[in-house]
Amino acid sequence: MLYYVTREQHAYTIDRLLTSLQTSWLPPPEFIRTATYETLFALRRAPIANYVFTDLDRLTGFEIDAATEIAKSLVAADPTVRITNWPNKPAGRYTLLRRLYEAGLNSFNVWRLDEERAPDAFPVFIRREQDALGPESPLLHTEAEFRAEVARLRAAGKALTGRIAVQYLSARDEQGRHRKYGAFRFGDRIVPQHLMVSDSWIVKRALTDLAAQIIEEERDYVVNNPHAEQLLKVFDLAEIDFGRIDYCISNGRIEVFEINTNPHFPRARISDDDRMFRRKIVVEGIIDGFRGLDPPNARHGLARFRTPQPKLHRLRSRSLGRRLMDWMTFWRWRTQHGPSLARAKRRKPVA
Repeated sequence: MLYYVTREQHAYTIDRLLTSLQTSWLPPPEFIRTATYETLFALRRAPIANYVFTDLDRLTGFEIDAATEIAKSLVAADPTVRITNWPNKPAGRYTLLRRLYEAGLNSFNVWRLDEERAPDAFPVFIRREQDALGPESPLLHTEAEFRAEVARLRAAGKALTGRIAVQYLSARDEQGRHRKYGAFRFGDRIVPQHLMVSDSWIVKRALTDLAAQIIEEERDYVVNNPHAEQLLKVFDLAEIDFGRIDYCISNGRIEVFEINTNPHFPRARISDDDRMFRRKIVVEGIIDGFRGLDPPNARHGLARFRTPQPKLHRLRSRSLGRRLMDWMTFWRWRTQHGPSLARAKRRKPVA
């Protein structure tokens, strides 16, 4: 069994995929279950199973330590458990972009605003580090424009902490359009998801009137998986075993924008449009990818764990309704997996 762990408010990503599979051409993947950090932290127990930890950019430092305690306790209870995305290892957006730039894998740089130093390459744009809302500024072409934008943010009551300046990289084609590729990693497997083409340099969604040429180009991308070997190297550098990487091709090389550990999945709906062929390949690749993260386990039961010490602050308090739901989850887990085990003696985890 494989548990996909998310923030409570962001479980919709995996829920929508699993719901769509109930009426798709595929049998529902009964081996995939969901759990939230909030419920795990409240119960201090976790079913002994394989786990995919996601939403890591939405956790505080304390919560990352607590999630790592969950992973350690699971491996201690059963060394056959597979942990995908050890919570304390994956690089966040800033760290990833810096590593890629310093390794020569990206040609563009990134700077933290709270370093209070101007970028040394332009143009740049400003964005939050830990969300997917995109740029907060237009393209800034000079140091004067950059400092004026920082002053504007501060005057508006915005904090510099958590915001970064990213050097802009153009990937326009001959028609002036921008392309963004997206691909999943499941362990040692890359599953291409989409090719988005947009008139805007902020590529959040594809054009709705894609020409047959673009549809065929996207089909070739998901079938041939041309960048798999290079993408695995980037994921390894980020220490991320599962997620979706967003990137472009510029001057013949891959340029990576981000890796999302709780990405949106395509829904497994049946249609008669030109992109059904692509959707079928991608969805089946995703399910096969998850299946590869779920080797058999040797033990059953619930692993117990402690939250880290010293407790510098408490996790968010739970409402009465949430506490009742937590305990309903506990009794369901106990029925499915067996009683809680005594805390096992810690073994050195193998990531």
